[in-house]
Amino acid sequence: MPTSSSSRRAPTLVALAVLAAAFSSGCSTDSPPQQSKRLQKAAGLKVFHVETSEDLWEKTSDQEGRDGPDLELAAKTKKLDNGLTEVELTGVNLANYLRVLDYMAHGGNDSKNVGKHHSAESMRMYDEIASVLDGITGANLRPCPTW
Repeated sequence: MPTSSSSRRAPTLVALAVLAAAFSSGCSTDSPPQQSKRLQKAAGLKVFHVETSEDLWEKTSDQEGRDGPDLELAAKTKKLDNGLTEVELTGVNLANYLRVLDYMAHGGNDSKNVGKHHSAESMRMYDEIASVLDGITGANLRPCPTW
């Protein structure tokens, strides 16, 4: 069965087109599609409380010795009677923390870091905070101050 050279090249060209589309569409990160909306919700909150173990907070909030964004994570912590730690974050600090968690849980935001970071602890914390943020509707958000 004769085939022309153009028909043999067609599957190769299609494969190359698919790969080019995948790389140009931002597949260098595995951030959830809701990440931007979650950051917007987080930034609009006055305060956010997290109850967690002290070591989980330290592991997921420590920015020393890792790649990725260095963002302000000013938080108030308080030991609770049940052995957990309560972490209080402002909305802006929660958005920064969510960025750090996303980076550490989903592989970073550039192609050189894909697959490098997939911390189980960061995934767990990201998922818990994301589920709370996803449950917040516009009516529950405290209005931002007027400038």
